[in-house]
Amino acid sequence: MVETIGGHLTRFKVSIPRELPQPVGAYLDASYPVTLMNALLSLDDGTPFVFCLHQARNTETGADVVVRVIYPSAAPDSMIEGHCEHLAIEFRSWIRNAAAASR
Repeated sequence: MVETIGGHLTRFKVSIPRELPQPVGAYLDASYPVTLMNALLSLDDGTPFVFCLHQARNTETGADVVVRVIYPSAAPDSMIEGHCEHLAIEFRSWIRNAAAASR
């Protein structure tokens, strides 16, 4: 994949790890029993730089979803803020598409 991350055009790979490192797995919440995705994002040289942990649980009216992105402690604020903007745009598009499909 190629995305702008922290103001830099970045090429990275997305993989599904067999096991999460213990410090990353500690973020999982047992009250959200459905795993939507556990992903590792790494640079071309194999350097990991982000873990994504997405979980869900059923509710009476649909579902609650938790989207977690685990950054290294040295990640610059621009990387985190840039990803927050990316997610906001992505979710807005999903909601608009879902609304259009339900008409």
